[in-house]
Amino acid sequence: MVPEPPPLPPGLAMDGETIDEAEESTHIASFEPLEKIRSSYDIVAERYANELADDMVARPIERGMFLAFSELVQKLGAGIVGEVGCGPAHIAKHLSTLGLRVVGIDISVAMIEQARKKFPEGELFVASMFELPVPTAAWLGAVSIYATLHCNAADRMRSFKEIHRVVRAGGYFLHSFYVSAPDQPEGSIYHLQKWFGFAVDLPTYFVGIEDGAAEMDRAGFDVMAALVREPMQSNELPTRRCYMLGKRR
Repeated sequence: MVPEPPPLPPGLAMDGETIDEAEESTHIASFEPLEKIRSSYDIVAERYANELADDMVARPIERGMFLAFSELVQKLGAGIVGEVGCGPAHIAKHLSTLGLRVVGIDISVAMIEQARKKFPEGELFVASMFELPVPTAAWLGAVSIYATLHCNAADRMRSFKEIHRVVRAGGYFLHSFYVSAPDQPEGSIYHLQKWFGFAVDLPTYFVGIEDGAAEMDRAGFDVMAALVREPMQSNELPTRRCYMLGKRR
């Protein structure tokens, strides 16, 4: 059983409400889209946390993007950065070592349970990226690393606009997405049905770089930088991926 979360800190609570974890389950739900994402990640959470998570912050290119993001945010002064779709909090923990106060949010209860093990001093909560329990303009910036992989264009925009709401004007937003892969061109969808030997139900969307920039612009962010890289290690998916940094208008 997942322990009761601590009280929501300033910058996270909204209207005195708390996040209810009691009704979560680990079977694949039949609802669209968040329930399938939630239940699939509940199933793989422990394996993901132990076998994949730390590789991301070990890669020098990713570390460089996180460092650039942290330096830009710190110039805005003291405040909170949100990680939307934080998973087991490997990135939130890394950003904290760069001097940021990070609040992690994920839809998967099991992922947040893993996050509390990996980053016990972190501020970590179960919530939807479509309805963040955060006051308007409360964050200096946000990161969303592969958190919208399983969202179609309409749901990506819904998430980006919600992030736009909670990030202050002049704040920064770093997100990442898959661009293409062998037999998966830009704009295509791959349906992931087996992961770590478990049955999952995860449509995975490949987004062109220009399309990704246009989505960020429509959500209210000026694109400041985009880094595109190819697979660099044999144990990572053979996908071209993009890290895109925006500044909130």
